[in-house]
Amino acid sequence: MPIRKPWMLPSAESIRAIPAVVGVYEIADAEGNLLYIGQAGGREPFGLRSRMQLHFGGDDPNPVLRQHAAQFRWEANQQYTTKRLEMLMQFQRDHGGPDGGDWPPAHPTGDWRDRPQLGRLRRSQHSG
Repeated sequence: MPIRKPWMLPSAESIRAIPAVVGVYEIADAEGNLLYIGQAGGREPFGLRSRMQLHFGGDDPNPVLRQHAAQFRWEANQQYTTKRLEMLMQFQRDHGGPDGGDWPPAHPTGDWRDRPQLGRLRRSQHSG
């Protein structure tokens, strides 16, 4: 479920090359540790490009991203809200310990838009 593209370094050229489409994205630190899972919807004037300009333009309101964001990857996706929730559930399953519940470090505490109620992602068990 995570984005399968390679990480990209932020630059004016790499951000300008992103098409004005809706979709999801991931931001990581220099070591590749995932910091944030985001989405760009129809309200963004230039979709994913607008979101990357916000995060890497020096004015990001998120202090974790301002200090540690070093690379990104994105995926155009018309079902961006559902895809982002699936990516967050995958992160919790893979990084949440036995009880789940961990979030990427740049997701603000208490912000319901960035901390939605998620189900648990589990492998199906076959009865046989």
